[in-house]
Formats: sequence, C-alpha cells, structure tokens
Amino acid sequence: MEVEPGCSWQSEPHLRGTVEFITVFSGVLEIKKDGHCFQIAKGESTRFKADLVHSYRNISDEILIFHNILYNP
Repeated sequence: MEVEPGCSWQSEPHLRGTVEFITVFSGVLEIKKDGHCFQIAKGESTRFKADLVHSYRNISDEILIFHNILYNP
C-alpha cells in the first residue's frame, strides 16, 4: 500500500482469529487497536490479532509504503 502523509483510516474487525502481518518499507505507520497505539518505522515488521476494530495513520512527512498480509486460520 502507498499512503500520503497525514492520511488515516479505520478498519472494521476481520474474521475471528485473523492475524495481520505488516512490513514498512518507507515512512512511519501508526496503528491503534484495543486501546493501544504503536508505531512501525521503515525496516520494521509486526503482527497482531485483527479481529477487533483497528486504525492506521501515516505519521511521517513522506509517502508510507507497506505490505499488509491477512491470515485467516
């Protein structure tokens, strides 16, 4: 995905048990879920349970580029 600086969106819960895997290639991604907020910068990866409401935001001054893979067991 490519996201302009300052852009954000909210995702509805995915199927029960879904795990989301994200790797950032440019910029900084902020993710909010379940009352927690965390950041993933260029070269970093994360995974989280995505069966709850969660949101994404590009908090950098450059285009955010990241891969997002959803795993449904």
